[in-house]
Amino acid sequence: MLQAVFNGRREFILIALAALAISAGIGYFTAKKLLNRPWAYAGLFAAVAAELSVTIFFPSSGHVSGQCVLNRNYGEPFATEQGLLNVAMFLPIGVLGVLALRHVFPVFLGGALLSVATELGQALAPWVGRSCDSGDVLTNTLGAGAGALIGWAIVRAFRGKVRSLRSAGKPTAVGFAVGFIACAVVWKACITPLVVDSTSLQIAGGDEKSQAQQVLAAAFDEHVKIKNVQLQSGQNDAPDLLLIALESGFAELSWPDKEQLTVSLESTSEPGPSSFAVPGAGPAAPKTADDALRIAMKYAEKRFPWGLENSHVKSFPVGEDAEFGWMVSWRSRIDGVLMPMRLDVQINTAGRVSALLARHAEDFTSLPPRKVSEKQAGAIASEYEGGAKTAVDNLLAIRREGEWRAQWVITVSAGTDSYPVYVDAETGKVDERASPIQSLPTTPN
Repeated sequence: MLQAVFNGRREFILIALAALAISAGIGYFTAKKLLNRPWAYAGLFAAVAAELSVTIFFPSSGHVSGQCVLNRNYGEPFATEQGLLNVAMFLPIGVLGVLALRHVFPVFLGGALLSVATELGQALAPWVGRSCDSGDVLTNTLGAGAGALIGWAIVRAFRGKVRSLRSAGKPTAVGFAVGFIACAVVWKACITPLVVDSTSLQIAGGDEKSQAQQVLAAAFDEHVKIKNVQLQSGQNDAPDLLLIALESGFAELSWPDKEQLTVSLESTSEPGPSSFAVPGAGPAAPKTADDALRIAMKYAEKRFPWGLENSHVKSFPVGEDAEFGWMVSWRSRIDGVLMPMRLDVQINTAGRVSALLARHAEDFTSLPPRKVSEKQAGAIASEYEGGAKTAVDNLLAIRREGEWRAQWVITVSAGTDSYPVYVDAETGKVDERASPIQSLPTTPN
């Protein structure tokens, strides 16, 4: 994860290391001149500088968000990789804080206040452009508290003395109150709270990893190797997602229904060993869309036969000169409605599978009667968007609250922007909860 964060940011790494060294030097020489335990202060200053460097001063694209996410699932951050990293980041601050100051509770409160200030800074610093998250405050505070307890144990193990809260009660109370009030003022004046049920990527359990491996093995035998699996909570009536990091490429699997699988084995125009050779397809590289169709058909007949039933197929180039190969797509329509079943197989110029999207909705039964015409749906979308120009894109089968509906996809044009509006074909109501994972993108049919 750290490699992905700092990749291509060598200048920042050098600047951050210099900041850590300078902070450590300031802490050391200040403590040596005025206080005791200079090495503990040097470590504490460096730990705080590292936390600020990564969270506040690390540059990233974006803008001032001014938002703070309030996660109602209080336990979720502690079951995520990000949450564990947040705990680990504040652990040394707690340990070194107690080793330097010989106080436990003030260090704990200081760590909590530092976390709150950091999250506010992330939402407001223009070079950061991220929103703050209540889950980060919880995990940071836990890390500071655990670190303070470890620091206390280390001091006691070496027969050192830890000062009581009473000896620093007044300055602790005053300092915390001033910091708390300052953060509260900033929150009230500058932050927009956003309450959600979940925010983070959770660490997948054994069952999720096992099922992900089985699904990928069914698609590619033992060709792909899983490095990591994380669980992303679904929003707007969409299912959860398993985000699967492969040794080369990535995959996504809807969970727990396992209805939709998306895989990208390579993203360049140069075929590599990460793409999948279709058994029995022959060594000849495809030259035309029909050649790619033959290979994809060989692949799909064995692994996704449901995608070929009652469907029509189309093969078309990916890229201006088919430099990324060809996409072979199977679609099924009933009474003009594009069904949820979908199969896309991308064949690269070497004749191997480079990408896959397979959606098999086993619970699909039937659709309610269609009462809204194409023209009426366009007028409804135009009125909903204040008279904007619209064009009918498609008629899709979409699941809503466990029930399949037919919905018109209307493309709305506003200036240089265009976006879809979903209109229910039975009720004529605009569906504001349409989710990309549930809608079928309109690739050539």
